[in-house]
Amino acid sequence: MEVLRCERCGAPLETTPEDVIVVCPYCGYPNSYDRIFTEKNVFFVESLPKKEILRLFWERVRRDRDYLGLRGKIEVAKVEGFYVPLWFGRVKGSGYVRYVDKIKEGNKTKRVVRYRNFEEKSVVCIPARRSVYDVTVEELARKMGRRIYIASGEMSHVLSRIMEPRPISELTPEKWEELELDFLNTDFGKEQAKAALLDRSSDRAKEIHVPTDKEMKAFWFNGEVEDFALVFYPLWKVYYDIEGGTYFVAYDGHEGKEVLALEPVRVWRKVAYALTALFGVSIAALFSTPYGNVEYWDFALHARQGAVFTLIIPGLLAYFGFELAKGYGRKMARDVRVER
Repeated sequence: MEVLRCERCGAPLETTPEDVIVVCPYCGYPNSYDRIFTEKNVFFVESLPKKEILRLFWERVRRDRDYLGLRGKIEVAKVEGFYVPLWFGRVKGSGYVRYVDKIKEGNKTKRVVRYRNFEEKSVVCIPARRSVYDVTVEELARKMGRRIYIASGEMSHVLSRIMEPRPISELTPEKWEELELDFLNTDFGKEQAKAALLDRSSDRAKEIHVPTDKEMKAFWFNGEVEDFALVFYPLWKVYYDIEGGTYFVAYDGHEGKEVLALEPVRVWRKVAYALTALFGVSIAALFSTPYGNVEYWDFALHARQGAVFTLIIPGLLAYFGFELAKGYGRKMARDVRVER
């Protein structure tokens, strides 16, 4: 059986059939098997130390009102950090969107189909792993993509606007020994990465160019990945126990900003959710009552002006109340709260 070895130090590598880039556990060198990556387009980012992440966590506990009365009961169960492989790609694309616009002419509403072309260059970000799905990794990739949506130039210059990327060649064996975090391998190949980057770019184009208040009839997008790079970005997660439950807070390891938090729902918050749900039920009941009243229908039928609004507005308000009650009723039933 052939043993795969690191290209830099010759150490044996543990791989899976899905791995495309395997980071050597001895010297930190990323060994690429599809030969798309070189030292010029693979980067890593320095991470804050573990003690700073813990300081940020306890600072959050101190200032967050959700922890009032519970601060002395919180115990840190585990702190884990790892370098997440993220693909960044510059996509040049074009497309069109066709939607329905409603124009009011007197007492009538006219439906007009509009057509809009668009062209753009965007930078998008996706996780470079499929085998280990983590909602915090997805959230980190989304936040990275929002920071540099529009950009041009070499990828190293683009990335330097939101982070301090360092070429992987600087990750010497000596530097590797100083790092506290493990590196995750990459299992996205060249063609798969391009397809995923184009999908993310298409979704972003739809968010920007499709009017949210219009009825969409058609959307088309075609793009090309002009350049891309792989960045190993630090991500920390602090797991803590409180009142029999385990929760966590995830941090951007470079900037120390919160990426996502899963925290307990306090009783006072559940009471607030319950009151809001009851308010929604009251609104829904109040504005749905007229539809069961014969006099209301008689008034609407004989109204010369505003008859349509007389019929529609109570229905819209009743629907608003129903959605309010449903949304906050679900929140009230949950024991955890996700904060992004």
